[in-house]
Amino acid sequence: MDIARARYLVSAAGREALAAVPASLDARDPLRLATELRKAYPPAEASALAEQLSLRARAAGRGIEGVLLTTHGLEMMTHPVVAARRAARLAGAGLPVVDLTCGLGGDLRPVAALVARAAGLERDPVTAILAAANVPGALVASGDAGHPPFAVGGAAVVLDPSRREGGPRRFDPGAFSPPWHTAVTLAEEARVAVLKTAPGIEDRHIPDAAEAEFVQLGRSMREAALWFGEGSRGGLRRAVLLPGDVELTSDAAECAGEPVPPGAVVFDPESCVTRAGLVRHLGALLGARLMDEQVAYLTAPETAFHPMAATFAVLEVIPFGVARLRQRLRERGWRPAEVRRRAFPVEPEELLRMLGRPEGDPVTLLCTTLRGARTVFIARRVEPPLKGRTAAVENCSGV
Repeated sequence: MDIARARYLVSAAGREALAAVPASLDARDPLRLATELRKAYPPAEASALAEQLSLRARAAGRGIEGVLLTTHGLEMMTHPVVAARRAARLAGAGLPVVDLTCGLGGDLRPVAALVARAAGLERDPVTAILAAANVPGALVASGDAGHPPFAVGGAAVVLDPSRREGGPRRFDPGAFSPPWHTAVTLAEEARVAVLKTAPGIEDRHIPDAAEAEFVQLGRSMREAALWFGEGSRGGLRRAVLLPGDVELTSDAAECAGEPVPPGAVVFDPESCVTRAGLVRHLGALLGARLMDEQVAYLTAPETAFHPMAATFAVLEVIPFGVARLRQRLRERGWRPAEVRRRAFPVEPEELLRMLGRPEGDPVTLLCTTLRGARTVFIARRVEPPLKGRTAAVENCSGV
């Protein structure tokens, strides 16, 4: 998108045109939509409207209705549930908030709704124009996060360094803009700061002064957020499961360290727990233990429930072998409806293909490696009663 198109979209004429387009027009094909819109608008305006309506169609159901979008901005925009949680913590600091990498305003919008003074900085002029329209309650300027025109020493700061195009997939501090060391320095200078990054960040890249939380929405890992300054606790690790705002922190009790043989129940922790390194802490809440130091599955003799783990009743435990597993499933009349794996070399889809999809009662296969031996748990998922499930969320939300 160019400057002229952005300025048209934020203008009164552009906004009126967007609101006037009939809902009956198919927005999934921007070229066909532009052709239809040219009957009522000049070509450049029709093209701009078609692009915007197509992007809004792609964004439908994400809770970001009514904002102006770009293709890249839509891909990078923080989910509203995640952004709202962060905004509440930032607002609690009682400081002006500055988002130094505001993009289209996904994080800035909920902040501006909660604090009196909010500002955003965006290096791309086109995106900055759209962000200013998306967040009318904030001051948005175009500039470089590495050299902000705002004083950050007395503010709460948001930083989300972007990976430069063509950079490696692994975490490389030099592949970000602003560079990782610059972002960390800015975060440490602010009174309060949150530095967003990929959930796969290694501990060696997390500064000692940072409090690190690993945020999951539904089954999807969303981000790691490193908090600095007032209200943060250096070295603390937190797993966060949304919606519901269920939390687990590294200052909670841990289960005993000695691995135990498989019991009647196996628990599979959510990704936020494993990313945060809190499997033993979850085990203590479940009354469970590890079966292998290198594997995140937990086991216990009795059923227990927690929102951050799936609970499985073990039917059988067998050494892994495709022929052996296929035969056992057929003998028992079981059908593998779900395959999960940890420290196991075969992809779930590939294993299902090799097994030939036998028919029968649905079971879950938990595939792993225990003490060097490939092992398969044939199990059934156990769900808590509805009242118990709700209570579990409430009881664990402040852990």
